[in-house]
Amino acid sequence: MIKLKSFIATMFVAGLFSGHAMAQDGAGYALNDTTARSTFYFGAGTSNDDGLDAADETPLVIGFTHQPMNSKMVWGLDIAREGTMLDSTYGQDRAVSSAISFNLLVGRNFVETAKYKVDGALILGVREEAQDCPASFLGYQCYADTDPETEYTGNFGALATISVEKMVIGVRATSESAQVLVGFRF
Repeated sequence: MIKLKSFIATMFVAGLFSGHAMAQDGAGYALNDTTARSTFYFGAGTSNDDGLDAADETPLVIGFTHQPMNSKMVWGLDIAREGTMLDSTYGQDRAVSSAISFNLLVGRNFVETAKYKVDGALILGVREEAQDCPASFLGYQCYADTDPETEYTGNFGALATISVEKMVIGVRATSESAQVLVGFRF
């Protein structure tokens, strides 16, 4: 589990820096140039599950998308706090807490002018479903301070953004939550 989180975090950071490095190669500042082809966004919203066993925390997301030069394709990564996970660590027995999802975004650019840009993407990822481990008697998360076993389930949805110059607004919806997004292009 730790290796998966480390891998996804590394890919997320690499994507941020690779998009930034590519943006620095352009000589001009027109939106159709190499600048402003990457988007950083964050958002908050509502959960789709309001039952008794649903997490109470507000769903949040932070993400990045990039459109390669001379291509309509858009790809990206995001990490979200959405959905419910059953947590059996720290001496708890299937306690309800918010889950974390790790997602890949694949889509396309639909409209791009000198001032406006409209993108859409499908969200494909995994979301924590449960964490379990033997109880610790010394206050650790798990017995002998071992890592918990984490079960994952699929996470699917869609994202749409509209950019006006460098400002981005959008929506993101999955089976677990829906968020309103704000961000910027660089």
